[in-house]
Amino acid sequence: MVRQAHHMVKPPFEITPKILNLTAQISGMIGRLEGARLKIPLVDLRRQADVSSIHSSCVIEGNTLTLQQATDVINGKRVIGPKKDILEIKNAHELYEMIHAFDPRQKKDLLRAHGVLMKGLGITAGKYRQTGVVVASRDKVVHTAPPYQRIPELISQLFEFINQTQGLHPLIASSIFHYEFEFIHPFEDGNGRMGRFWQTLMLRQAQTCFNLVPIETAIKDHQQAYYQAIEQSSKEGKPTVFIEFMLEVILEAVLGLEKLVSGRAKPTDRIAFMMKHCQGEFTRKEYIQIMGDIATHTASRDLREAVEQGLIEMKGSRARAVYKKLVRKK
Repeated sequence: MVRQAHHMVKPPFEITPKILNLTAQISGMIGRLEGARLKIPLVDLRRQADVSSIHSSCVIEGNTLTLQQATDVINGKRVIGPKKDILEIKNAHELYEMIHAFDPRQKKDLLRAHGVLMKGLGITAGKYRQTGVVVASRDKVVHTAPPYQRIPELISQLFEFINQTQGLHPLIASSIFHYEFEFIHPFEDGNGRMGRFWQTLMLRQAQTCFNLVPIETAIKDHQQAYYQAIEQSSKEGKPTVFIEFMLEVILEAVLGLEKLVSGRAKPTDRIAFMMKHCQGEFTRKEYIQIMGDIATHTASRDLREAVEQGLIEMKGSRARAVYKKLVRKK
């Protein structure tokens, strides 16, 4: 049973014990991270989170560039690839660079952000769609978006809800916004990227530590479950399943960061982090810097184990060696 869009003044949702438990776990970890003296340079972490978020959110929508290519685009290097994919990364980078210039409670900022994200991509950027939309998956219709004539009213109601829920935890409020935004599907294109960006914006404004957490990457790692959670919530007419899913992936992302900065990371945790964020080749010295000045012998052991496990390849020897993620052939 799909909820009727015209009753969306207050989205129907329930706070389940699972939602409360996940919110408490994430909040506790974020609190500890806010109070910790982070060993890893904040600028490095924030940049890694942004690059990973930008690439992941675009890949979810079919962008074909690799993380290395996306990194090169962001760094102004020449990349050979589809012009549309390159422009998508450039626009998304510009948007994330401006993230603190947007107010998540202002709908005019939503239109402004969409204008940045979609400029030059052949659609109406920064304006609501003027056509009907049906969302299909595996050759079946999973969602019929509300008529385009109702979008301004529905978006106004959604922002009104967000502005009136000061007591609702940002983790829950941002997840509700994310789902309801996808339900309305207000734009011709870019709805997925905008929904994820707006949740990130809401969380970063609520707690600065979320600047270091690439939530979009956690979603990409569970992309099928993401779509299933949206579909299930649409069937049930309330976003409860989607809220639970989002909190689970946010917890996973925060846990990865917490392990690294608290010094509890195992070699496999550090290598996994490096592989997710490394930008092409790296040296042992760069590995040590990103991992927060771990001991040289610890870095050497980590890298040796990763080579032995077939996770990375090594060129050269000893301190001058260069490492690179090993791409496994399918």
